Amino acid sequence: MKRTAIRDGWVVGWIDGKHQILDGGTVVIEGTNIIFVGFPNDPNCPPADHVIYAKGKLVSPGLINLHCIANLDLQILNIDQDRQAGYNRPASIMEPGTPHILSDADFRISAEFSVAALLKAGNTSFGSVTTGVTKLWEDPVVEPYALAEASDTMGARAWLAHIYQEACDYMDANGTPQRVWDRQKAQDGLDNAISFIKYCEKNESKRITGFLFPYQTARCSDELLQETMHQSKLLNSAHVRTHFSQGVGEFQAHRSKRDGSMIDWLQEIGFLGPQVCLTHAIYIAGHSATGDPEGQDLDILAKTGTSVCHTPIVYARGGNKLESFSRYVKAGVNMGLGCDTFPPDLVEEMRFGSIINKLADSDREAGMARDFFNAATIGGAKALGREDIGRLEAGCKADISIFNLTGLSQGPIDDPMRTFIHFANRTDCETVIIDGKMVVDDGHVVGLDEEELVYKAQGAWERYKSGMVNWNQLKKSADELYKPFFPIIKS
Repeated sequence: MKRTAIRDGWVVGWIDGKHQILDGGTVVIEGTNIIFVGFPNDPNCPPADHVIYAKGKLVSPGLINLHCIANLDLQILNIDQDRQAGYNRPASIMEPGTPHILSDADFRISAEFSVAALLKAGNTSFGSVTTGVTKLWEDPVVEPYALAEASDTMGARAWLAHIYQEACDYMDANGTPQRVWDRQKAQDGLDNAISFIKYCEKNESKRITGFLFPYQTARCSDELLQETMHQSKLLNSAHVRTHFSQGVGEFQAHRSKRDGSMIDWLQEIGFLGPQVCLTHAIYIAGHSATGDPEGQDLDILAKTGTSVCHTPIVYARGGNKLESFSRYVKAGVNMGLGCDTFPPDLVEEMRFGSIINKLADSDREAGMARDFFNAATIGGAKALGREDIGRLEAGCKADISIFNLTGLSQGPIDDPMRTFIHFANRTDCETVIIDGKMVVDDGHVVGLDEEELVYKAQGAWERYKSGMVNWNQLKKSADELYKPFFPIIKS
């Protein structure tokens, strides 16, 4: 079996239970695994058949993007604008047989585009990649399967889900927001989610894993969440994910109906544990917008082993922030990191997350770079129940991302990790290796015509925009709902 050595770079090795940087280090790969991490003059360093020289580059564990959405996504439209389209859906779109904005072919294009973008940014593992544009009670059935196919073809390691929920929001003819509940729709979605998990179990590469994703706790009954946990146990403790406590209104709605915090509620119904990851979890006890004292929420999350996925940029765009990342870390909560929306740049998420944390705590020593890097690597791995990814150590999977830190944009280098998080970005990613196979070489996805894919994705995007007029109660075009920043004059 051939061996590949990555030499002379700044190697982020896992040594004595933590990340440490080996200046001029070496990583040796054999098959799908790492067999050595150390220095080339170590007598235990095995010989290699092929060498990748990484002088001036950070050799990092592959980044784990816990929560991300395909790039054909309305979040692109509503940056700096009101979130109109998502809350103006007419009741008519819930009628059986109503076509989705995106065709099956467009869903496949979206899947290919999003997976390629994630890989080019150094994400070797990622989860819950969906468009976010056509959700009613569940995902279009084609979508998770298209993502599984694209991920497998390009060599990615992906955790994917078919979302389901019991409630759907729309706007009636009078312009009043409404929420309708349908238990059968939820059950149908859960059945489809279970079928998808079983489909993923047959994947020969073993890189594609299905999980359970009740879309949002506020749109799920206690019974649906409990049934989700029951099914998780039947599926060998399958990973469970949900959107949780995303807005202060969600927190307030809960408190108007129940005593105790939202975390108390999840604990009472048995919806916490090592296989559970709460995406966002912003407005919990202790957040200034809730008016509740800190309480026991963080202690409960830590003691139950429940993970939290933090997505700082998307919420900062909306004027919201976690209070605070450092507070969660100090309490012992396992923190992962995700980009949620475009761009799929975890380096940027680490940087902005760190800055936002410093602002939230009014403390320049809050939101340390190492804590965010841990979240993007070992924190994500722990959330997914894996000890063989998110670290460079002998015996672990050969999931590696190499970032070029030489250039005017990064400046002089003292601490390569400081430079990486605070000055680099996804375009500095040159090489990505997953399962010992190179999937990104010299900044390009291996075997992919990127120019053609971008062309197809732009076409799908234009078709999506043109279809939005039938998917909002106001019957407005996308450009009417989301006006360009400056007038766009076409020839």
